[in-house]
Amino acid sequence: MQILPRAALTLAVARNIIESDGPEALHALVLERAGSSDDNSIIGVDADAGWSIEGPLSGIPFGVKDNIDSLPFATTGGSPGLTDYFPATDAPAVARLKAAGGYVPVKLSLHELAFGITSNNSHAGPVRNPYDPKRVAGGSSGGNAAAVARSVIPFALGTDTGGSTRIPAAFCGIAGFRPSTGRYPSGGVLTLSTTRDTIGPMAVDCSDLLEIDGLIVPEEQGVPVIARRLRIGLLNASAGLSLQTDAAFGKAILALEAAGVADFVPLDVPAFADLDERMGHAIVFNEAADVWERFCREKRGLSLSAFAELIASPDVRHVFGSLEHLALETRPAFERAVHGGLLGALRKDYADLFSANGLDLIAMPTSPVPPPFIGEDMTMATDLGLKSTFDTVARNTALATLTGAPSLSIPAGLDAGGLPVGLMIEGRPGEDRFVLAAGARIESVLKGLI
Repeated sequence: MQILPRAALTLAVARNIIESDGPEALHALVLERAGSSDDNSIIGVDADAGWSIEGPLSGIPFGVKDNIDSLPFATTGGSPGLTDYFPATDAPAVARLKAAGGYVPVKLSLHELAFGITSNNSHAGPVRNPYDPKRVAGGSSGGNAAAVARSVIPFALGTDTGGSTRIPAAFCGIAGFRPSTGRYPSGGVLTLSTTRDTIGPMAVDCSDLLEIDGLIVPEEQGVPVIARRLRIGLLNASAGLSLQTDAAFGKAILALEAAGVADFVPLDVPAFADLDERMGHAIVFNEAADVWERFCREKRGLSLSAFAELIASPDVRHVFGSLEHLALETRPAFERAVHGGLLGALRKDYADLFSANGLDLIAMPTSPVPPPFIGEDMTMATDLGLKSTFDTVARNTALATLTGAPSLSIPAGLDAGGLPVGLMIEGRPGEDRFVLAAGARIESVLKGLI
């Protein structure tokens, strides 16, 4: 499939279509693109999706990841065991965007039950990368990223547990945002971790994300004015796992310094290393076991083990079938993290990093490697040899999920192989609008690299 221009259908362009050709043209465009998609990003299409020209979004379509409730669709999680699971109401974040005039013509594919970072879904098929169909789109919100990158819809709502909005955004050359944990209204999501989960928007650029964020959290309107050079701490800038990614990221940093946007301060923080291995996985296993045991019993009338047999993707079926064992095995690490003070200590270290170094933000590559090839579900080839796919791809995205900080992946050009690279910035918890405004400023420079 030919790559469409990255900025082919921003919110502003969508409005122009409405104003010039009427709502029917926009509706037909969305359904035509959805019907012709060959990348398995689309799970469901609502040909009768109602919409209104009232409100800030004035009839603009958006997509919803299929683990988020959006009427009249089922919430399947991309899994055959939930094809008949219909929600009673929209998720609150979806409802707010619909109330602003948006409508949802499509549900979007994902790594089955959002438990992975490739979106190689055995039930719906793999979501392919728009830049190279032999590679993954990233996950778990892979359908979102592929659909936005291909201009199927101008923006979409995903979820982020360990990097699931930011990783696919980086791999597909769009912007993906993880808000401060708990900032967006909760509910209406097939949850994995009450500590780490949040809904997050994905769009062509940060300017669109600012508008979407303002509609989901209307009490925080306004865009901070940033007229000075930013002071940004630089983490994991050259991991050596992909020399092409390292080079492209380094080029982006030099461009931002030359443009007078930021000064970068190299940082080395051992407390931020191996977070998933030390506490992240334990938190997800224990919270997912509790959430899904209750969901299966109350909503499906099944045991967790019986539900696991209905899962199509071997990697996800194995995890769900082993969740009770994994939770028991990692319970000591979970207790140390959540109740023993390790998570609190990490958050203090994070806050101290900003104050001690006078930082506005921290930055790092969203992923230290290019998108894995389809089939590299467990291990992938890197410039340092064969590595765990999940731990390699998500090595930088875990920090925000455990500190609760806002985190934004910004398109930062292409590597030597023509694949997108993401630059990720993070701020203090609660400083979401500042992070998004800084992202828009950074993006204005980095667009010249694409």
